[in-house]
Amino acid sequence: MKTAPSLSFEWLEEVHAAGLYEGFRDAAVSRFTADGAPASLQDLQREFAAFSAGAPPGRNEVWLNWAIREAGGAELLGTVQATLFADGAWWIGYKLVRRAWGRGVATAAVRWLLRELQAHAPGRMVFAATDTRNHASQRVLQKCDFQYLRTEAAEIRGEPTLDHVYRYRLPD
Repeated sequence: MKTAPSLSFEWLEEVHAAGLYEGFRDAAVSRFTADGAPASLQDLQREFAAFSAGAPPGRNEVWLNWAIREAGGAELLGTVQATLFADGAWWIGYKLVRRAWGRGVATAAVRWLLRELQAHAPGRMVFAATDTRNHASQRVLQKCDFQYLRTEAAEIRGEPTLDHVYRYRLPD
């Protein structure tokens, strides 16, 4: 049985862009995400600065974003996020650099995020969507006890695709 990696989580800030830029430029990392690879380090810095600032006024959303680091290490492995939408639904997501794949990092990060959300929103539903071709993310959600809910039409950078939507009920 694989041992879960020891991770630390830091509130995502503009400064994290430098440590994630090269890894996020890898086209495989963004293959199944709505956003493509960052065009420049400055673009990623702006994106992280916006995430750190939170949802724009009037959106009635809460944005929570963290950088993932291997505990005790300097190397960043990716990001994990949760968004509380105006309708009261929590949605989560994550993005990892390729060198973190297959090591249990995604599963450990999602489990950490669920514990974090449970402390603030016990009993609430959490949703996640993954492209139907992204079998690795489907396995992560299943290992974290998410239940398949439905398949729906989606789009990745203008191309039609399908997403599997999963849900998880935070313990009371």
